[in-house]
Amino acid sequence: MEKANLTLYTVIGDFNRVAESMRARFQEVTKMFTPEDDRWMIVLQDDSMIRCSMIQVRDQAEQVAEHTEGMANYFAGVETSLTAIKEEVIRQIQCFNCVVGIEFELDDNRDRTNYIVNTFYDVAGDVNGFLLYPSMSLFDGKGKLLFSVKGESEYETFRPVANADLLEVDRPEAGDVDLARRDRSIARLKEAGVPYMEHLPCEVMDCEAVIKSPEMIARRAAALFAVALYSEVLLSENPDREEALDYVSKVAEAYHIEDEFTPMERAYLDNPEPEQHDCIQFLWRYECCAVLLWALGIDALPYPSEICNVPFIARLFFDHKDEGTILGLGEIRKRGEILDEADLTLRYDWACVDARVNGKEAPAALEGGVVMERHYAFNWLIGGSDGAAWDEIQPTT
Repeated sequence: MEKANLTLYTVIGDFNRVAESMRARFQEVTKMFTPEDDRWMIVLQDDSMIRCSMIQVRDQAEQVAEHTEGMANYFAGVETSLTAIKEEVIRQIQCFNCVVGIEFELDDNRDRTNYIVNTFYDVAGDVNGFLLYPSMSLFDGKGKLLFSVKGESEYETFRPVANADLLEVDRPEAGDVDLARRDRSIARLKEAGVPYMEHLPCEVMDCEAVIKSPEMIARRAAALFAVALYSEVLLSENPDREEALDYVSKVAEAYHIEDEFTPMERAYLDNPEPEQHDCIQFLWRYECCAVLLWALGIDALPYPSEICNVPFIARLFFDHKDEGTILGLGEIRKRGEILDEADLTLRYDWACVDARVNGKEAPAALEGGVVMERHYAFNWLIGGSDGAAWDEIQPTT
């Protein structure tokens, strides 16, 4: 029989979950399932076979790194106008810690082939994974094209994802302060009618958290405002890139942040013809900025059911440009308050992602985009993702 090949990628803590998902998803059509370490075989009722071979960072770190590096380099060479999507896809690839090669036998029965492929999409959905076709097209668990060798994508915005159980690998046990924080978050979720996972651990334990300094927070907030403002001008009815760049220059000069822009932000600002997808993605940075202003005690952070107060943010930065800083406009939030809000935001994001994976609207009037941006900002703020730089942050849900 002719063979077909797919590759499943994910970022996961318990690698056994992949085989367990396949066993469950194919159960109704399986005659025999034979797991053996990182290889397993599914014998279907028509006596054809599906063979799977997994490499994962726990036992084969070098092989995984070599594989993902090659894949990332391949997609890095793809010409596309979707530069922001492309950069995020490359970051996702670099985060993969589990790769499963899948081989199955083909016949002339198209319904059978579609069933097998669609079931693997279900598996990808179970483990927040992605399926790569031999044509070098990468799809999510819903069959939505993330990125292809032609530089195409069905996404308007994308952020790398990982499974929540990754949080539990090689970490200290939650202390009383962490458990109390989780209980407070769950109480607020219950009050708002937001679904939750009882045992979802804190993203950063209290003993691990390293809150950014007020000066770092203020500079990052100014850079985010400048990039978002630039995007807003480009997305207006009468876009003028020179005018947009002039706004960026004024903010950068006033707040002394010429060197604050990250490589991804700088690439976006330097692109003479940014794609609309990229402009939209960076426009969302207003929400990240709002989180940092909250941390500085300058503004409130209401329930994430609608976008932040953009006019307030704009007035704030333009009204205080002569001072050259926004520090001193509010009282810096206490460490515990910041960690409380970060934990709650993680759980909001879990609810939004869980709804999206199951094809549902975000629950309890949550605005998924707002929640996702807040999660990203909090992750950076408290030293998540092992203290990664802004561009390298990987919120986990």
